[in-house]
Amino acid sequence: MARMIRHIAQCYDSETGVIIEESVLKDEEVSKAQTLKELGYLHLEQVDFLQKIQDFKIKQQIILYTPEVCPNCGSKARKEGSFNSRFHAVLTDHAVRMQRMGCRCGWMSASSIEGLYGSSIHPDLLEKQALQGSNESYEKSSRSLNADSGMKRAINSHSQIYKTVKSVGELLEEIKSATDYGKENCVAKGVDELISNIDGGHIKSREEGRSFEAMVASVHRPESLVYVDKNHNKIESKSVVASAKDDRQETMKLLFKQACISQGMTSKTTVICLADGAENCRSIARSIEADCSNMVYILDWFHIGMKFKNIAIPDEHKDLYNKVKWHLWHGKPETALIRLEQLKEKISEDAQSEESKTLAKLDKLSIYISNNKEGIVDYSKRKQAGLVYTSNLAETNVNSLINERQKGKQKMLWTREGAHNILQIRAAISSKNWKKDWSAVTNKIYKQAVCK
Repeated sequence: MARMIRHIAQCYDSETGVIIEESVLKDEEVSKAQTLKELGYLHLEQVDFLQKIQDFKIKQQIILYTPEVCPNCGSKARKEGSFNSRFHAVLTDHAVRMQRMGCRCGWMSASSIEGLYGSSIHPDLLEKQALQGSNESYEKSSRSLNADSGMKRAINSHSQIYKTVKSVGELLEEIKSATDYGKENCVAKGVDELISNIDGGHIKSREEGRSFEAMVASVHRPESLVYVDKNHNKIESKSVVASAKDDRQETMKLLFKQACISQGMTSKTTVICLADGAENCRSIARSIEADCSNMVYILDWFHIGMKFKNIAIPDEHKDLYNKVKWHLWHGKPETALIRLEQLKEKISEDAQSEESKTLAKLDKLSIYISNNKEGIVDYSKRKQAGLVYTSNLAETNVNSLINERQKGKQKMLWTREGAHNILQIRAAISSKNWKKDWSAVTNKIYKQAVCK
């Protein structure tokens, strides 16, 4: 006796049990699985099976949106032709037959999936395209998504993933720029203090110029910074925003303000902004001065420390060089500049040609300190008091948002618009608020089906 398996799909009346429609999806003989590959169904067989199940269910669902009466005037509806419409699920594509209905009053029912729901791409597939496209190149994303389906699909093309990233990125910016964004998460009376990290990263340009700068900012409450070990901390809750637009940082300032508000900023809140000394960072930080009680700008110690690296100081002058850094650590930029001038004089007196590069680097260090005196604080006291004094966590934001996707091993060139849209998605993910943000995006793209 041969064993057979028959997979049958049935649509039936739940009250009477009468079968409305039935379809045999698969009828096959059960054979011995001599190899593990023969056990169960292959990937393509599973996708094919899912295709048939989807086709059957979609047909029954669409029938429910074929009204017999006009929803506007109540007259009996009449058939106005049937149309094939495309529908793209996560793993499969479908041709859906839709019956258009009409009425003398002028009403017509939808004749496509897009007309009925606002899009022909299932939200799950759209989300996969957005996440995949924000994480790796569009070509690689296309290959990955096609591999999931076991076939090449036009809906997963390079150009389609680009379109998805663009539309989702634009919607995320619109959502996060709204005045009511994140207010439901705010503490009712606001918070006393917030900590923000502002930084930038350069991206290779496809347009004029070799590169352009994208800005990144994160905002968190002090209690959200959790100790892991002596070398590591983590931020459990934060709002991250970014922009690559060439608009004098207007978009970035708006997104930064809304990020602060979403973390509980009110007119009574002190916001500590840790950043590099770049003017664009200071400009973004100052943009919220009118919205909070006090904005404290601190030139973070991480960036100061980086400025002291890779300068070849002769051994006999290292003590004086270390004193420059010591005075900065204790919040004395004027004294540090005096010691730095003394160091430059001593190195110049050596009259060795190989010291010219060192002097040039020391000149840059002197300019950096002079330009950022207003942001230099007593880092020693802040550390002893357990107060924040470095934005090295912001560097992690730059690495995770910009460098991993748009720099390093990535060889591609970018437009500002393309980079900006990628950053909106990566910022939402980094904020650990993707589920809420994605729900807001889908509410704008999709609509609830009605018989109109």
